[in-house]
Amino acid sequence: MAVEIVEIHKSFGENEVLRGISLSLAPGEIVSLVGENGAGKSTLTSIISGAHKQDSGKILIDGTEHRFSAPQQAMAEGIQVIYQEIKQNLFPHLDVATNLFARDHERSFGSLFVRKNLMHATAAEVLARVGLDVDTRAPVSSLSVGEQQMVQIAKTIHNKVRVLILDEPTAALDQRESEQLFEQVNKLKSEGVAIIYISHRLPEVFALSDHIVVLRDGQVSLRGTPDELTEKQVVAAMVGEQVDDFYPKEEHATSTERLVVSGLCRGDDFHDVSFTVNAGEVLGIGGVMGSGKSEILRSLFGLEQAQGQVRIDGKDARAKSPKQAISRSIAYLTPDRQAEGLALGQSIAHNQSLATLEEISAGGIVSRSRERARSLEVSGKLNIKTTSVNALVSSLSGGNQQKVLLARWLLSNPKVLLMDEPTRGVDVGAKAEIYRIIQNAAAEGMAVVMVSSDLPELVEMSDRVIVMRNGTPVAELSGPQLTQHSVLEHALESTSS
Repeated sequence: MAVEIVEIHKSFGENEVLRGISLSLAPGEIVSLVGENGAGKSTLTSIISGAHKQDSGKILIDGTEHRFSAPQQAMAEGIQVIYQEIKQNLFPHLDVATNLFARDHERSFGSLFVRKNLMHATAAEVLARVGLDVDTRAPVSSLSVGEQQMVQIAKTIHNKVRVLILDEPTAALDQRESEQLFEQVNKLKSEGVAIIYISHRLPEVFALSDHIVVLRDGQVSLRGTPDELTEKQVVAAMVGEQVDDFYPKEEHATSTERLVVSGLCRGDDFHDVSFTVNAGEVLGIGGVMGSGKSEILRSLFGLEQAQGQVRIDGKDARAKSPKQAISRSIAYLTPDRQAEGLALGQSIAHNQSLATLEEISAGGIVSRSRERARSLEVSGKLNIKTTSVNALVSSLSGGNQQKVLLARWLLSNPKVLLMDEPTRGVDVGAKAEIYRIIQNAAAEGMAVVMVSSDLPELVEMSDRVIVMRNGTPVAELSGPQLTQHSVLEHALESTSS
C-alpha cells in the first residue's frame, strides 16, 4: 500500500472531529472521499498532508509509520495537496515558471538572476506534460482558473508526487476544463500515483474512482466501489437519510412575461443577447468559461455596464449600479460568496439584512430587535443551521453561508432572481435544500435566471437553457432537446470544427 490510515482520531477542544477513521490507498488507485461539510474530510487530509497532528492512530507509508508535524515533512515523502483555493498552492503575483520551481529554484537553476532562460525553457517542458501552452513569464493571476489548476498539476509532477490529494478541484471549472483535469488525473494514476479525490459532484466521483469512502460525523458511514454503490446510497450515507427527488423540478411557469432582455451587448464579453423569462420560470444559461454567461448576469445587476434593453413587467429596468438594480426588484447571487457576497466579520442576521436595511431602520438607525426577529424567521424557513443568528457568518459551513445569501435576497421580495453557480462548493445535503429554495422562489412568481457549470444541475433545474459560445447565444433548448449532451455539444461546437 502507498498509504494506510489506521484508526485516526482528532479533536479540537471538546469537538471530536475524527472518530477512528481507517482507509488504505494503493499506488495507481483513486479513492474518493465524500461527505457533507463538517464530516471530517478536510481534517483527515490535513493530517495526511502534515498540516495537523492526529491525537491517536497511525499513518503508514509503504509499511513504515510516519507522524508528520509540518507539511514539508509530508511533501518530502511525496504527499502533495491541490486545494480548491488556488492561493494556497500558488503565488498569483509571481510568474508561472517561478511558481513551478519555487521549492528548488536555486538548486536547479542557480541564483534568482542566473540561468533564467533555462528555467523558462524547463518550465515549458514541464507544462507540456499536462498539455498546457502558456507564457511561462506571465503572472499566474493572468491565467484562467483551469490553466492555474494545470499549473498545480504540473508542479506536483515535477516534484515527483507519490500521493496526491485533490480538494474540490473542479469547483470553479467548466465542463471542458474539468475533462482536461480528469485526463491528467487518469494519467497520474497510470503512472502509479495514489490519489485521494474530494468532491461534492457525485457523477465525477463515480466516473473517476476505484473506491468511494463516505464520511459522516467523523466516521466512515459507507465504502465500496462505483459498481457496488449507487448515488442514492452515497447521498443517504452522507446525510443520514434517504433523499428523494434530489432535483425537485416542478412546473411553475406562467404566461406572464416578467423579464425581457433585448439586444444586450458588452464589448467582447457578449453581444446580441435577447431572451424572455416568464413569472415562475427558471431559465438556465450554459457555456464554457469565457462564453459570456456570467458577464450577462453582472450586467443585469449593474456591476458592469452594457447596451441594450432590459424590462421588468414592461418597465425599463436597466441598472447602472447594484443599488439601482435592487430598487428595480433584481437580486443577484454571486458565484464567490466570501469575496463578493458576505461580510464575514458580521453576524448572520446583519448579513441577511444588508439589501433591506431601510425596512428595519428609523432615522438611519437599524432596529436590532427587528433585524433579529426577521432573521430568526427566514433562517428557520431556509433551515440555516446555527446556534444563534448573532453568530458570525464566517462560522457557518459553505452551504449555510450560501443560504444566508439567499435569505438576504428573498427578504427583498425580488421579481427577478439572478443566480451564478448557486451550489458551488456546497455539500450534497445543502444542494438539495438550495434546489428546493429555487423551486419555491419560482412558485412565488419570480423569474429565475441561473448560470451553472454543473451540467446535471443546469439541465434538471431549468425549464429552458440558453447556450452561450464566444459571447453569442447559439442555442435555446427545452423539453426532450434539453440534455447534458446537447448543452455540451452546442457549447463546444466551435472547438471541434
